[in-house]
Amino acid sequence: MTEFIPTDYDPRQTCRDFDLFQQSWLLNRDFAEMHEHILREGRYLDRFGEGTSSSESPSQYAWRRQASFAMDCCGELIDLRVGNIFRTAPIRHYESSPYAAFIDQFISDVDGGGTSMDQFMRSALVQYYINGVDIVVDKTRPVGQSPQTLAQERQMGLRPYLTAMSPLQRLDWACDHAGRYKWVRYDLGSAPSEDEHLPAGASRYLTLTQKNWRLYNVTAAGDGNGVSMLEGPMLLNTVPVVSFYYRQSTNKANRKIPLSLLTRIAPVARALLNLTSQGQLDIYMAIGILAAAGVDADQLPREIAPMCWLGFPEGTSVQHITPAVQHITEKREWIAMLTQAILRMGKVAGPTGQLNTRARSGLQVQIERTDLDNEMAATADQAEQVERDIIRLAISRDVGRIIAADEIGYSVEYNKKYVLAGVSELVSQAREFVDLGVREHVPQLTRLFLKRVLDAAVRKDHPDYIDIRREISTATFVDNPAQPVTPIEENNV
Repeated sequence: MTEFIPTDYDPRQTCRDFDLFQQSWLLNRDFAEMHEHILREGRYLDRFGEGTSSSESPSQYAWRRQASFAMDCCGELIDLRVGNIFRTAPIRHYESSPYAAFIDQFISDVDGGGTSMDQFMRSALVQYYINGVDIVVDKTRPVGQSPQTLAQERQMGLRPYLTAMSPLQRLDWACDHAGRYKWVRYDLGSAPSEDEHLPAGASRYLTLTQKNWRLYNVTAAGDGNGVSMLEGPMLLNTVPVVSFYYRQSTNKANRKIPLSLLTRIAPVARALLNLTSQGQLDIYMAIGILAAAGVDADQLPREIAPMCWLGFPEGTSVQHITPAVQHITEKREWIAMLTQAILRMGKVAGPTGQLNTRARSGLQVQIERTDLDNEMAATADQAEQVERDIIRLAISRDVGRIIAADEIGYSVEYNKKYVLAGVSELVSQAREFVDLGVREHVPQLTRLFLKRVLDAAVRKDHPDYIDIRREISTATFVDNPAQPVTPIEENNV
């Protein structure tokens, strides 16, 4: 097929799993970003008594929408992880690969728009933590043309490129027993307009199967008359998609459903948003009222402000009326509890969710280094495998046949040395260790403390980093410099 032809098939239809999990994925995405209009619309702000005969008044609900704000740390939990994994750029080796020229060109522009592999994978990692992401290794095709052979593709100058697809774009799919796609359909959105005076183009949908691909254009409202399709063969006999998920559901009834960092956290963040709004309303209602006895209401001042004088007739008494605030205190405790729960699930607080207050830097998180380090190291390993799979698929699509992984000669290493504490805190730890007076007996441990300070203070790509690290490795830690100390071999501690 070399041109779009009409079809009665509606590519906008969704499967049961998409319908079941769509709201959860929207919740994760919105709390990862929480734009202003989401708060003002009250999208996640529950209305009191909703669905009953005595629901909250429109004016009060409107006030709460305008006053609402998000105080969760969903975005910060993602930034912490992405910032540490990409603290230094991934290191790639493919010098001896028979496909080195292709790889060199591809990783410098993976999407046809000038995006490097580093930029693409950093963006994909953010989506990985929000909802997971499918990375499609597609191939450019001229509008209205469908090459049928590898020779035709090369004659047209087509090249592989990457597209990141969130679960919210994946409308329907089927998998085999191993969880690999048999076919999948994505919503590509509307074609961009060619000029500011022109409307956006047709809505587009892409289906990928093991045997072929289908690109749909939809211009009608929904009767199917405005749907057209372009189809071509999938020369690799495989669905060219690499899934990058934080975890996957173990429920066999749910087919290839990603579990993200925010799957459990976002509902707690929503509860925190609503509880904060209720606390705001309680504080507003707890504003004190002055009651004057022994004077007519029309003799009272219309406005009262601080530092003003009031004169009342003899016998008048003024009383300050304030409601109870115990319920406000209770909500504040619940807000603290929910905040601690988010930090605990995000692995930046201890198992009991304890926080550590510090006089100089305010509220700092007492980080469980082992759990968070292990999690990020596992993610780095996963990113390495995903990138190797991407390169393999890209080369395979370029040559028109599946290339074995061991033929490619490509390796990549993501950063696995993370800085989860401030420089001042690490310096304080090092100083406390040195004060123990055992540094000359355990020089390797002394070097470990200093290297942690170095990694927190200096980026790995700094021109002086290597020299400083070498100085730490050869330094002696004895009061008597004449005493010989054998330097340890440089390692990746």
